[in-house]
Amino acid sequence: MSNYYISSDHNKLDIERVWLLLKDCFLSKNIPIECVEKFVQHSLCFGAYMAVNDQLVGFGRVISDFTTYAYVCDVIIDEGHRHHGLATKILDAMFLHPSLQNLKTWSLKTTDEARKIYQKKGFRVVAPAESQLELDDLGIYFKGK
Repeated sequence: MSNYYISSDHNKLDIERVWLLLKDCFLSKNIPIECVEKFVQHSLCFGAYMAVNDQLVGFGRVISDFTTYAYVCDVIIDEGHRHHGLATKILDAMFLHPSLQNLKTWSLKTTDEARKIYQKKGFRVVAPAESQLELDDLGIYFKGK
């Protein structure tokens, strides 16, 4: 892990690299780079970087009111840098961040493939599911094309 480090410094983020990581993912398929620019401005973002050259190889962000609720999203690691525990290290950095202490609720959406990473951190399937409501448009970035 000493080959990598995690930072929440927005100034270090390479927006184009974040976009390249996210644009082919299930939950952000075809996301325009303008959306990435905007959500970086309005989220607490975490980058995973190679120590040798500061290249961004992973990303995650939190949307929060910094009082009661945090939503974890867009956790992604470049394929060539997976299996080094970077997603877990990003989550650890989120949980330890001073602005995200003593929150009542953390939530997220994930794929079946990534679920085990989050469950190791204490996340569980919402029960009863009837109390959780959503309004989703996962095809939003396909409209108008």
